[in-house]
Order: sequence, then C-alpha cells, then structure tokens
Amino acid sequence: MEALLTLVPSPRKTRVLLTCGKDILLRGKLPPLNKLFHQRAVVTLLEALSLWVDGRLCVALYADERVDCFRLGLTDELGVGARSVFYAVEVLARTRRSRRSGGDDVVAPELQLPLIAKPGGAQ
Repeated sequence: MEALLTLVPSPRKTRVLLTCGKDILLRGKLPPLNKLFHQRAVVTLLEALSLWVDGRLCVALYADERVDCFRLGLTDELGVGARSVFYAVEVLARTRRSRRSGGDDVVAPELQLPLIAKPGGAQ
C-alpha cells in the first residue's frame, strides 16, 4: 500500500498528515515553511519518512503563491512538483473548508484531492 503525505503550509504553521490506506501513521503541526533556516529541512523530512515506510511517498502540497516551495526543494522554478527516488510532490491549490451543521470541519466531496501523481512517477 502506498503512503500519502499531505503538507498544508500557512503563515502560522505547517500541518502534516501521513496516511497509508485508511491508517493515519503521523499527524502533526510544524513551524511555518517561511521560518525554516535550513533549505534541506523539508526534503530531509520527506526522505526520512520514505525510508521509514519503506516506499516512495506521494506528497500532496496544498500551497499558494506566497509559499516559496522552490527554495525548499519541493518544486522546480516553474512550480512543478519535485520528484526523487523517495517522493513525488504534487502541488495543489488550497481550497476553503466548509462546515456541516454539526460543526465538524470537512471538505466538500467535489473539492477533495484528485491525486494525479502515482508513486514511481506513473501517471
């Protein structure tokens, strides 16, 4: 089963969610990407998680134009997601969350992530 890492950067924090199928392997909040001093910090994290799950990560990066993903090695100069032996990054536009009457945060079905990139570079 392939592992999916979701990165959601914002000005205050970076949310991280690592799943494998329906299992949540890791969930956390890290400092915002613009506060990172080491340019390889994110790439090193992705490589380490890939080694931990013993497979290539499919990374969904929900970013907007304010995030400097090129400097951190997540995209190339044109904003296309980076690829390596350890991970494949797919850059996705951030969407607004809606609330159900119960108050739970959910993403509307039509706004959910349509994954294009497959581990191994297959489309």
